[in-house]
Amino acid sequence: MRVAALMGTTLTLPALADTLEASATRRALSGKPLLFTADQDTMVAEMTEVIIPTTSTPGAKAAKVNEIIDIILKDCYPQKDQKQFLDGLAHTNELSQASYSKNFVALDATQRTEIMTKLQAEAAEQRKAMASMPAEKRYTPFFNTLKSLTLNGYFTSEIGATQALAYIAVPGRFQGCIDLKPGQKAWAT
Repeated sequence: MRVAALMGTTLTLPALADTLEASATRRALSGKPLLFTADQDTMVAEMTEVIIPTTSTPGAKAAKVNEIIDIILKDCYPQKDQKQFLDGLAHTNELSQASYSKNFVALDATQRTEIMTKLQAEAAEQRKAMASMPAEKRYTPFFNTLKSLTLNGYFTSEIGATQALAYIAVPGRFQGCIDLKPGQKAWAT
């Protein structure tokens, strides 16, 4: 089933690119999220920054990964998956309230990391529980979706591709296997 979906996606890739571009333009012009509320958008920005924090390179917030996630979820995910993601945000605030009597965005960095660690542990338990379920009943846990979208959004952003990875706009000839020097960044693709 997924192969068929992937084939359908590849056949309509130009249409999808137009849709994503139109959504990105609409979000940029309005200054408002497309799927998220303003509070959810802020929360996603803070959560992505826990996953990819600012270090010697800019983090996920600087790369505006929350905007990428908003657009991708709206345009590329079915409504049930969108709902699952939004429910995951609500659950994150429930965990934050239960642990610290504050919403996630009001937590300090250590508390945010603790909540994200709990979400990661829950996702691992959900994956174990689903192992014996039929394939059609399985789903991707919220944390795994958030992490995957964060990594994809960051490393395909201009900041991620040019500052966190080694990037050459026009790389020249192909060299299949070259060794990385110690401490060298991985290559952007």
